[in-house]
Amino acid sequence: MNFSACIYRWLEVPVFVLPAWLVRWRVLDPMARATRGSVDAACIARKKGWAINLSGGYHHASRSRGGGFCVYPDITFVTHYMEKWHGVKRFMIIDLDAHQGDGHGRDHTDKARFHIFDAYNHDIYPGDMQARRNISTDINFVDVNQDDIFLPLLEEKLNKAFMDFSPDFVIYNAGTDCMAGDPLGQLNISEMGIIKRDEIVFRLSYEVWRVPIVMLMSGGYQMTNAPVIAASI
Repeated sequence: MNFSACIYRWLEVPVFVLPAWLVRWRVLDPMARATRGSVDAACIARKKGWAINLSGGYHHASRSRGGGFCVYPDITFVTHYMEKWHGVKRFMIIDLDAHQGDGHGRDHTDKARFHIFDAYNHDIYPGDMQARRNISTDINFVDVNQDDIFLPLLEEKLNKAFMDFSPDFVIYNAGTDCMAGDPLGQLNISEMGIIKRDEIVFRLSYEVWRVPIVMLMSGGYQMTNAPVIAASI
């Protein structure tokens, strides 16, 4: 990838504040390895039933552009690779990051093959109406911004999505920026709520509907995110 002003814009870094070699070494190369990790984890999930990439989930990146700290569209790479090399035809993308998954939303336009289940804060970045048209299950997180409201609704809506769509493979973008105190997500789910959220997604996918699932970490901007993720796993 050639360096240009757009790279800095996608990473939300002031143009040319950092030298190109440093951005590649400290940012782009690790992101590229994490992107490969998402594809590798998907292959493992296809064989073993589930897998987790401790990075990835660059859901603002699409085939044609990046944005929101995301450069490489790993979710799109996963669907392309799994369809081409493993014959997967029907994908469900469950995106529970606080921000809309506009990158994969722009790339997956065929609702007969891709069911995008996206619960996000409608009042913050990116507000992409073009991508929003491709969401099959669209939940405004602001309206369900408490554990006792969100978790039962998640289970109900997700179970219905599995019933209606019958996916062959699930990609779970498990952002934790919906946790209370996150400066970017601006939501109010508790630490235990995050853990129970992940349990619901895995139980429905892996145990109830028997669909392979790969989990990607995505966003989260507090020091408390890592221990919550570890506890969930």
